[in-house]
Amino acid sequence: MQETVFRKNIEVKKEMELLYRGNRYKLDYGIDNAGKSYISFGEEFLPAKHFYSYGQLVNEAMLGISPLRDSIEVLQLLNP
Repeated sequence: MQETVFRKNIEVKKEMELLYRGNRYKLDYGIDNAGKSYISFGEEFLPAKHFYSYGQLVNEAMLGISPLRDSIEVLQLLNP
């Protein structure tokens, strides 16, 4: 997936199911107890982590041992 497409999907708050090296990841959105919006990202069936901006997501999220920022181009979108 191109980084521009990935970023645009996040800007419009599209829930995504992604595939990376045979593992499924889910990305969705929510609001925490303080009323702050977050991006929820993590491997399917495991607890997701919350990120409060696109920059924080791509810089801190991991796909196994690979940083998300280095792996966006090889992600496969499963729910177009």
